[in-house]
Amino acid sequence: DFGEFSPLRHDYASETIPHGNIVTVTATPAQDGASVQIEPPDHDGDPENGHHLRLLPGLEITVTVTSPDGSRMRVYRVALGEEEETGPGPDCLRGAVGVGFSLVVYEGGSVEELEACAEARHVTALYALSGGEYVPYILGAPDFASARFGALFADGIAALLPLVVRSEGPATPAAAAPPAAEPWPSCLQGEIAEGFSLVVYEGGSVADLEACARDLGVTAVYALVEGEYVPYIIGAPEFATARFRSLFADGVSAATPLTVRGAGP
Repeated sequence: DFGEFSPLRHDYASETIPHGNIVTVTATPAQDGASVQIEPPDHDGDPENGHHLRLLPGLEITVTVTSPDGSRMRVYRVALGEEEETGPGPDCLRGAVGVGFSLVVYEGGSVEELEACAEARHVTALYALSGGEYVPYILGAPDFASARFGALFADGIAALLPLVVRSEGPATPAAAAPPAAEPWPSCLQGEIAEGFSLVVYEGGSVADLEACARDLGVTAVYALVEGEYVPYIIGAPEFATARFRSLFADGVSAATPLTVRGAGP
């Protein structure tokens, strides 16, 4: 109770808003002439259409109300809790996300859900490989910058889509891999075009991976580790593939994303 200076009318909604959603924050002072400032800044940079914020775990919303003469001030804070089970979990993008570029697998869903998932993993940009060309989705960029990505996945994104992601940190480790489901229709899942493609491996030894690659006309396989591609050239001498084999000495886990080079068709 602030007596005569009741700075803010506030209503509390009972429904739960999932993390990742963009909401409009409205704060109306009870006293005419009082000023209101909301932090963090407006999400889209256009305060004329309302103060928009993206709800993320740990976000603190601060509303500062100042009396008309500037002599009195009240600060209200609303802190968001941890991620609800209904929101994007740490495995929505499978794989470790380091500073720089990483290769991960998306669990599937809409482009909007992918964006929320990416923000939860501190990802600033995503790239899908289509027809040998990377198609970008830049978080926070104007719509036209990611229009091709949106058109490519207008009907949603299938499960186990491999993506290259960029992050400025902090890095987030890989979550525990889920148990294997039904047998895969192909040892390398995804379209393999002439040139480079992003695929997901069903899992097995490096020797199994080589046999799979040969059957599908793949001439080289690349893993992306700490921003550096580690190659496995099919048929190359052992010294040329030693680092890849050392990296996966205990086998390649199921649903591991890889870049492959196809000889075509």
